[in-house]
Amino acid sequence: MEQYSGLAACYDRLIDQDIYDRFCGRICALLRKNGIEDGLLLELCCGTGTLARKLSQQGYELICCDASADMLNIAREKCADLPTPPVWICQEAAELDLYGTIRAAVCCLDSVNYFTDLRELREVFARVSLFMEPGGLFLFDVKSREMFKALGGTSSIQEEDDLFCTWQYGFDSRTGYAQHQVDMFLRTGETYERFTEWHDQRAYSVETLTDALRRAGLRLKAVYADYTTKKAREETGRLLFVAEKP
Repeated sequence: MEQYSGLAACYDRLIDQDIYDRFCGRICALLRKNGIEDGLLLELCCGTGTLARKLSQQGYELICCDASADMLNIAREKCADLPTPPVWICQEAAELDLYGTIRAAVCCLDSVNYFTDLRELREVFARVSLFMEPGGLFLFDVKSREMFKALGGTSSIQEEDDLFCTWQYGFDSRTGYAQHQVDMFLRTGETYERFTEWHDQRAYSVETLTDALRRAGLRLKAVYADYTTKKAREETGRLLFVAEKP
């Protein structure tokens, strides 16, 4: 997987780690509200394992899936000291294959937007549903079209003593496709090594995502404005979806 190969080693330094406390708190609150206080959870597109570690510390057992072996290697090391470390699976989400059922699934940090083909998106939802117990929850977030639109044409820079990173964002409002380019310059001795990655995403409407969930046998329960308790009144910013398997 080319995406997140060079970025893996620097990912935790570039992402605000405090957001995971907010994610974990809101996810656990929603799970417990729906009677899921323990048991086996799936984290889809788990990245470097920060959220997995926090969910495990809240009493859940984890199966963590990601298509990037580089990210999983970091995640495995990060969670090695847990009493019950997660089970790590290197798979594409659309090819998810588990050995049993799960009580719930989570997919965070707009990973769903990376499924740019609608057929792939539907297959991912179908695989999650296949392994989910009745009454189970699927929680995932997405960037809205308006959020992508606001980012389109912008750039940002992150700089540390030994790391310089630029992000350049593009968005096609006609097709809903987005691409951002990440250039990382990591100092090794007296020189800098450059890594460049291109990340493709797609904006999906609430209607399209609701239909994809329905096709997978899942029912949309609520859409929240980011990881807050406020239900989304419009399709802006980051949206948190809560779906249930009847």
